[in-house]
Formats: sequence, C-alpha cells, structure tokens
Amino acid sequence: MKKKVIIIEPRGGRANVFADYLNLPLMGTLYLGTILKEAGYEVRILNENFLGRDVALRELEADYLLLSLLTPTAERGYEIARTFRTLNPRAVTVIGGIHPSFLPEEAAECADYVVTGEGEEIIVDLLRNGSDEKIVNAPRLIDLESVPIPDFDLLVNRRKLRITPTMTSRGCPFGCNFCAVTEMFGRGYRMHSIERVMEELGRIRTRRAFIYDDNFAANPKRTHELLDRMIEASLPFKWSTQVRADVTRDTELVAKMKQAGCHRVYIGFESINPATLEGLEKKQSPEDVRQAIRVFRDNDIGIHGMFMFGSDEDQTPVFRETAAFCRRNRINSVQFMILTPLPGTGFYKRMERENRLLHRMWQYYDGMHAVFKPRNFTPAELQDGAVSAFEDFYSYFSLMNNALNIFFETARSVATSFISGFRVPSMRDSVITLQAKVIIRRWKKINRDYVLYLRGMKRNKVTESKA
Repeated sequence: MKKKVIIIEPRGGRANVFADYLNLPLMGTLYLGTILKEAGYEVRILNENFLGRDVALRELEADYLLLSLLTPTAERGYEIARTFRTLNPRAVTVIGGIHPSFLPEEAAECADYVVTGEGEEIIVDLLRNGSDEKIVNAPRLIDLESVPIPDFDLLVNRRKLRITPTMTSRGCPFGCNFCAVTEMFGRGYRMHSIERVMEELGRIRTRRAFIYDDNFAANPKRTHELLDRMIEASLPFKWSTQVRADVTRDTELVAKMKQAGCHRVYIGFESINPATLEGLEKKQSPEDVRQAIRVFRDNDIGIHGMFMFGSDEDQTPVFRETAAFCRRNRINSVQFMILTPLPGTGFYKRMERENRLLHRMWQYYDGMHAVFKPRNFTPAELQDGAVSAFEDFYSYFSLMNNALNIFFETARSVATSFISGFRVPSMRDSVITLQAKVIIRRWKKINRDYVLYLRGMKRNKVTESKA
C-alpha cells in the first residue's frame, strides 16, 4: 500500500480577519506534494484558509504530516502537530517553512523533524530514510527546473480555486531589513526557464492567475523575453504580480505587461517619507512612488499599494498624510500594514536586541497588530493610526469619488466609442471599498481586547540603541 502524506497550511490567528480573503495556496506545498506523488506516495494538501474551516480530525489519518508554517500560522500549526501525534503516535511529523527555518528549536518541540530552508531536494529521502538529526538543514535549490510543475489536483477542494498561483523565480536582489525573503531565498535571483514558465502558464484554466514572484521584473532582459512570449501566446486569462516601483523606469516593459494580460500589480511602496524609506533600506524615493503610480495608471494597470507604519522615522501625521496621498493619486486599493519584526529579519534582531518586542504571540505577527515598541508613539497609537488610515482611505467619500470617476470614464468612453470601441469601466474599486469597510468593522470587533491590552501599557520612551 502507498504511504499516506498530508500536507497542511494552517490558518492564521482568528484575530486576522483579512486572512479570510487571502486563500491562495502557497507554491512550496504544491511543489513538495507533487514531488512526493511522483515518488509513489498518496498525497493530499489541505489549506485551512482555502477550505474556509479547520482541518477535521478525520482528515488527520496519515503516515506522514508535513506542515508549512509562516510566522502568524505557527501557533495553529503546532496545535495541529500535537493533535496529529496524539491520533497517530507511530506516524512522522515534519515541519518546515519560513518561520521554523529561523526558529527551528521552537518547532522541534512538536515535530520529529524540522526542515530549514528549501526542502524540495531532501524531502523524499527524509521520509524514506529519516535522519540522524532532528533539525535538517536543506540546501538552497540551484536548479529550479528540477522542481516539477505543480499538480493542483492534490489540493483538497480544488474546485474552489478561482485564481491559479504560479511562480517564475525565487529570491530578490534587494535587501530591505524588514523582509524575510532574502534571508530565506537569498539575494541571488534564480529563474525558471521561459520554456518551463510558458508550459506552466499553458496549463492554467482559471480566468485569473497570480504570479507569486517577490520581484517579477528583477531581471529586465529576461522579463522582456518572457512578456514577448506571453503576448505571442495570447494567454486566455488576466494576471497580477508583485513588482517594485523601479520597474516603471522601463515604460516599454510596463506597456508589454499590459499587452500580455497584466491587470493589477502589488507594489511595496512602504512609505512616502524619504527618511523612513532610507531607514528601511528600501532603496527608493517618494518620487519613485509617484512615477510608478503615473506609469501604471497611464497603462491602465490597477495598483494595490502596500505601505507600512511604525518605523523609527515615522511621526504621528504619517497615517493621515499617507491615506491622503493614496486618495489624491487614485491608487486603486491599499494595504496599510504595521511594521512587523518577523523572525530572521534584521529588524527582528534589532528589536530583540533593544528589548522592544512586546511579546511572542506569533498569531499577532501578521502586519495588522502592533507587536513592538515604536519610537515616536505608543503601541496603541500605532495600532489606532493604522486602523484610522484604513478607514480614511476606504471611506464613503472614496466610494462616492469612485462612482464619479466611473461616470466620467463612461462618458468619455461613449464619446470615443465610434473610434476605439466602447469599454465598460470596472466597478472593482467600489466593490473593494465596500468589502474593506466590512472587514475593518469585523477586525475592530474581534480585536477589541488586544487594543485594550495595548492601551493599558505604560508610555515608556524608547532610547537610542548603543549596539
């Protein structure tokens, strides 16, 4: 009989209601599952966010459990591991992912093996032969072509998948001190061949795709070549991806993105404060942010702008000013996050060294909760400021403004329809605004106790580090 393997991506903490809308499976679990299936194992992948529920006890019957953990999903993952070991005392539990890669001893308390790094090359041997060491350090994968195209049929409830994720590269050549990507995947930029990417894109059957690359256009020459092939193939779906603001220095590349089917980009703008950008080692300026918005808007590509609050350079007006900047520049949607010291990052190490971490309740390390002592305001002021920025941007005023923009865009489209054809303006931004207002209300209700906990803290001045 085939050995049974279940691979689980746990949900985040209940306090993060945003996770209900972030239900795409990660690529790592799909790669591992496909590798193990090809090696003769019976594999199922369960993603709790994607399922919309907790994994049921009856689903935990297997010979092997693999858990892929992010920091905000770590505590739920450990809970699943303990339950699995109780139900299956002779089975083997393997924990991997970004969080245990940086805190392996913590994960080892709930596992037979902890895999740090990228596990594709060692996973089959580990399951077949075990290891003398409980913490297994996996090598960084050099040849991405050795990883099979993921088998989405392994994903339980696959029929619910409306957006197909894919990945064309790993790593990022930049070194922002708040980001775990370079620590996990390195600053070397590793790429799938264009032939491999096109084969994988050719298998997509949904109407939308999301390219998970941390920096889709990090190698402009290769990106031009890939986009040319995508245009030639006339792919039958729209796609979105993650880029840096500096991609818009190459306006021809952005135009090709649109022609190839890109409908939205996710950009880590981080801040409109030059001092904050310098402190985060972002290597971009506010003018880069403004140029990126202009160029993407000129090419009719939607913008999801991501900003962070809480750096040592931020002052109280940053919340209101950032929301106003986003409205003024007509960014389609935003994500106002609280700077979070994720294990493995330079920022985490500094906050730990300066004794500025409030706690290590990992479920709150999700970008939506203040978990450290900021320099220029209290944790409660940071928390309240981030929420107020959300409410400011996703206001009824914004909804009305979107409606007016749609009206004028429709009028303009009708006026020019005899020349270029009529195009119905998208209602997406208005729908997002309505959804966001509901999410924010839910977040405030569920997190009332956490906010009260923050407000109960004494105001202790953060002093300059001598390290």
